[in-house]
Amino acid sequence: MFDIGWTELLVIACIAIIVVGPKDLPRMLRSLGQNLGKMRRMSREFQSTFNEALREAEQQADIADMKKQVEEAANFNPLGDLKKSIEEDAVKKTTPAKPKEKAETNSTSESEEVEAPAVSPPKPAAADKETPVTEEAKA
Repeated sequence: MFDIGWTELLVIACIAIIVVGPKDLPRMLRSLGQNLGKMRRMSREFQSTFNEALREAEQQADIADMKKQVEEAANFNPLGDLKKSIEEDAVKKTTPAKPKEKAETNSTSESEEVEAPAVSPPKPAAADKETPVTEEAKA
């Protein structure tokens, strides 16, 4: 950045002694040091405030992501998802296939009809077991 060597510092010191005077030079250097310290403290404070704001923004983004994950976990219903997929499969199987070419739509006698395949509802578990039939039930 700035390349100030000993010769430049010596020139600056000589000009300061001539302009300010040897009597007021220590007071000026002291006030210059205090002002530089204040500027450094202000810059550190600004930088720390800026870094803190960045950390808070990151934390808020992380918190929003965590909330989204918690909501997704709360809405997780494997049985409901399974039932929905089974129902969709059943609907796909029971819907009739569309004919490629339809016969004349104006005549009612030659219209094609596609019948849906017969799907029997599942039997209850109790119906699968054979129940003994007593003589009283037969009569």
